[in-house]
Amino acid sequence: MHYKKFLFFITVFLLTILISVFAHYRNSRRLVEKITVNFESKGGQYLNDSLVNKLLILNKGELPWKAKDSLALSMLEILLEKNPYVDKAEVFHFRQGILDVKIKEKSAVVRIQGSDQYYLDMSGKKFPILINHNPIVPLYMGMLKDEQKQDLLSLIEQIERDPFLRNELVTIHHRSNSYFIGLRSYGFEVEIGQIHHLVEKLSKLKVFCAYYDNNKLDREYTLINLKFKNQVVGS
Repeated sequence: MHYKKFLFFITVFLLTILISVFAHYRNSRRLVEKITVNFESKGGQYLNDSLVNKLLILNKGELPWKAKDSLALSMLEILLEKNPYVDKAEVFHFRQGILDVKIKEKSAVVRIQGSDQYYLDMSGKKFPILINHNPIVPLYMGMLKDEQKQDLLSLIEQIERDPFLRNELVTIHHRSNSYFIGLRSYGFEVEIGQIHHLVEKLSKLKVFCAYYDNNKLDREYTLINLKFKNQVVGS
């Protein structure tokens, strides 16, 4: 009885190995004949299916390809992520001879408009400007120093959390050791100062804008200063 059980398990074990070997052999003989490209969320803004196909074929040769193992797929992902507009790439090989590529593009949060012009995403990665696609993002006017990058991103992140301020923000400057922002619907510039107590400062700005919209003021302001605690100073 024990001998039959042992023989049964050995037979099942050997069959499993044979099936795995056969499946691996069949997959190794399959060819990649088609590439499908999917873009995350908004779809391709900087790239498109054709450009991704050309990039892969330029580096790996014309289709069909031999089936790709996991290491080869990882190498294709690394290749795609070297593109300045790609944030993350995932590549899958399906049995039907299809190579499925998923692309997450970088998302611009600010455009640097100085002697060098480029976009930044929220993680601080740079990527070039394209003529045929210009996302609507705030403009940082002037040269951005490396030590200012994190402060700039912190300011943008805080403003992005508020729908009113997000829609109003047009420009950002840094001068005299202070940050200034320009708003879409108002003729005055806003001095933020240094990047601390941002929640309080932006709350004061919203209160002032609401008061400005609902009351006739005696004078026109060109600058609103938020640097001082518990007050807004206009000039």
